[in-house]
Amino acid sequence: MTLRLRLLLWLLLALALLLVPLGVLTVRQAQRTVQETLERAALSRLGFLLSQGQLRIQDLAQIVQEFGGVGFILGPEGRTAFTDLGDYRLPEGLEETLKRGQSFREVRDNWLWVALPGDGGGLGLGTPLEEVAALPQRLLQLYLGLGGLLTLLAFAVGAWGLTRSLGPLNMVSRELARRNAENLEPLPPPGLPEVRPAVEAMNALMGELKVALHRLKVQEQAARRFAYGASHELRNPLTALKGYLEVLQRRPGEPRATEGALREAVCMESLLQGLLTLARLEGQGRVRGQPLDLKAFLEQRGLEVEGSGWVEADPDLVAVVVENLLQNAQKHAGGVEKIVLEPDAGGIWLWVCDRGPGFPPELLPRAFEAFVKNDQSDGVGLGLTLVAAVAQVMGGQARAENRPEGGARVGVWLPAARVMSA
Repeated sequence: MTLRLRLLLWLLLALALLLVPLGVLTVRQAQRTVQETLERAALSRLGFLLSQGQLRIQDLAQIVQEFGGVGFILGPEGRTAFTDLGDYRLPEGLEETLKRGQSFREVRDNWLWVALPGDGGGLGLGTPLEEVAALPQRLLQLYLGLGGLLTLLAFAVGAWGLTRSLGPLNMVSRELARRNAENLEPLPPPGLPEVRPAVEAMNALMGELKVALHRLKVQEQAARRFAYGASHELRNPLTALKGYLEVLQRRPGEPRATEGALREAVCMESLLQGLLTLARLEGQGRVRGQPLDLKAFLEQRGLEVEGSGWVEADPDLVAVVVENLLQNAQKHAGGVEKIVLEPDAGGIWLWVCDRGPGFPPELLPRAFEAFVKNDQSDGVGLGLTLVAAVAQVMGGQARAENRPEGGARVGVWLPAARVMSA
């Protein structure tokens, strides 16, 4: 059952619970009002007749013609004169009530009996209540006709209002229906305040799914890069290792072949370790760091540092960055000239400046890409790629640039810590 149908059924039930008791109360109140009005009118006419002094059956008969039924006069001797020759019997207790000087009004067998005391007796009349008894049926017919029409009109207006009110839900449904599985953009805010929490929760869920899908995509790219790197970059060292082993097979104990085989094995080990570390970092989300004094952290490793600064970072990952930056400068750029900490835009740059000739212009834009290296380099081309990956998982970035005075500098920017040192 749809939500719209449920709401319409609840609306119909609410209208029934409202109109049925209201109709019953209205009919009863109308019946009671008519009966009381009839009593007051009859007593008023009887009182007027009684005030004339002389009671005549002819005068009472005129009143009976207006109200219908039968009139009666109680004489001093207890005799009763009726306006009609029919077989009538007065209600029990009527004569005793009049003898006590009290008026009488009572409904017996769907007849209304009213009487007023007089000298030695009294007078009264009994009128049938068929018209009053038929009043509920007449009102019921009126309710079923006009009331039913008004109920249908109220139901139609309510159904139209509910349909309009459910418009924001239909808008959300249409928006979701037209999207494909890759469209995880937030839904627009709905017009109904009651629907807004559900849409906000759905947007939060789609945001988490978007992040998860991006992470899976990155992991897939890392796996492809690992497979490509392992198949492509290991080809040369494996070929060289095979050649050295063939030489050792022919000439056991050949020192140059043994050294070459060990060198190629170390190269393959370094390449595989770098690929595994890179794949792990690229498939990892944002790492929660801690306040870290960069100057003290680097000085503990025997490094001289210019400047200072606190960052929000993971110490183990910062150690990976520093190690790779130092190795890159020492192996490929003539050694480390200086290490500089430079505040910038809510974070700290950790720069490692080298003494080398700088990056070739064609390699500088691709310095952090995997397997990009100088032709004269004997490395595997993953050092700076690892630096960029580590910086990214800590919420930072990496940069490489040539210095005007000569040499190059490579560094990472890390967000500044919220709590600074005293």
